[in-house]
Amino acid sequence: MKNNLLFVVILAAATGVAHAQKPANTIGLAVAYGRDRLLSNNQYSSVSHSAYQAGITADVYLSKSFSLHPEALYTLRYFDTSNDEDLNRDVQSVDVPLLARYHAGGLFLEAGPEVDIPVKAVNEAAENVKSEVNSVALNYVLGVGYQLGHGPSLGVRYDGGASNLFKSNTSTVLGAGKLKASAVFVVLGYSFGG
Repeated sequence: MKNNLLFVVILAAATGVAHAQKPANTIGLAVAYGRDRLLSNNQYSSVSHSAYQAGITADVYLSKSFSLHPEALYTLRYFDTSNDEDLNRDVQSVDVPLLARYHAGGLFLEAGPEVDIPVKAVNEAAENVKSEVNSVALNYVLGVGYQLGHGPSLGVRYDGGASNLFKSNTSTVLGAGKLKASAVFVVLGYSFGG
C-alpha cells in the first residue's frame, strides 16, 4: 500500500512539474509588411515591391522550449518587372505556414513549410490572369523574433518559394522557367491566453 501511495505522489509531482514548465497554448493575430519579388531565370526581371499579410496564429507548446506555430494568413503580393509592365502581376492568396518554434526566454527561432493557395491574380490592367498561377505553391519560412510574455511580438522572416508560384509554360506571357516567390516580412503579432 505504501509503495502504491508513494508511486501516486511521485507521479502527481512529476505531472505538476511538467505542467509548470510547459507554457499554456495561445492563439493570436498577426499583421506583416514585406518586400517581395519573383525569382526567375527567364525574361522576367523582377523589382522589389510591397507585400502585406494578416491573419490568425497559434502556439501549441510541446515543452518549455518548443512549440508548433500554425498560421492562416491572407496575403497580398505585387510582382513588378523592370522591363515590361505587361508582365506585372498582383496575387492574393491564403498562406498556411506550419512552423516549429524554439523559445529561449522571449527570443524565438522559427522554421517550417508553407502552403500557398492563390485566390485571385490580375495583371496591370486588372484583368484576371489566375490561369497563369499554380493552384497550390509550396514555400519555406525561416524567422527570428521576440515575444513579450503572452502579448505582443515582433519578428522578421524570409518566405521563399520551394515550388513555382506561376506556371512554367511557354504558352503564358510569363513563359517557361523558374517563377518562385521570395519575400522578407516584418511581423507584428499579439497572442492571447497562457
